[in-house]
Amino acid sequence: MSWRVITEFHLGPLMIRPHGVLIAIGFFAGARLTQRHARPAGVSDEALWNVLWWGAAGGLVGMRLAWDLGHWREMGSFWELFAIWHGGMSLLGGLIGAVLVGAAVARREGLAVVPLLDMAAPGLALGIAIGRVSDLIIGDHLGKPTTLPWGFRYVGGTNPLDGVPPIGTVVHPVALYDLILTGVLLLVLIRFLRSPRATGSAIALFTLWYASGRVLTDFLRTDPRRLFGLTGSQLTSLAAIAAVSLALWLRARQHPAAAPATDPSAQRGQPMVGSRS
Repeated sequence: MSWRVITEFHLGPLMIRPHGVLIAIGFFAGARLTQRHARPAGVSDEALWNVLWWGAAGGLVGMRLAWDLGHWREMGSFWELFAIWHGGMSLLGGLIGAVLVGAAVARREGLAVVPLLDMAAPGLALGIAIGRVSDLIIGDHLGKPTTLPWGFRYVGGTNPLDGVPPIGTVVHPVALYDLILTGVLLLVLIRFLRSPRATGSAIALFTLWYASGRVLTDFLRTDPRRLFGLTGSQLTSLAAIAAVSLALWLRARQHPAAAPATDPSAQRGQPMVGSRS
């Protein structure tokens, strides 16, 4: 399968960057899907969008900070930490930043954080999936060479990113693997939330599924290895898996007979969020 990179193109006098456009589309699509789950639970659009906007800002900061931490030895000066037009971004860092900042704003709005994360889980998956489409277009997240029939043969392109393979090289389409895994996760989460579930189950499913997928797919990437032969994303994902697994184990020990009870749209009599609506 031939693969031609397009990092930018002109529409009249305008220069369009597919990566930025699709990331923005992914954010709004994920936000609207979250809104569909939040409205039946009594969350006002105003409060939700306040959380989402601040969460997006936290995500952008987290994306860059996480990338800086993984590449600080490559920095020529302190100011390069903030030079977003050089280097890259980390999706996992963005997720962490978005959750931390969004959670703080949700508390200020009087919203319960964990139920809100459950409602946001499908939207997160949708946003990531759309973002992976942009990665395929611009040639980001390149994989190792492969002889498999579905490998992508790099044939050049417009202003390719640093690190692209020699023209004619066939590589693993790692972004496509991630897109498929996240797309299936999206469908599972939408179905999962249709029936009552224990609070935190949806966001736990999202975290365990996506983090496990990143551990596997990163073995096919060319990213630098940080510790024990693992990438920074793999180490972060393993930490997330361990944290969620521990939380689920502790909850099971504390409430061994607890019945599933937190479908957001089914808790009208017992609101899962603050009364502000």
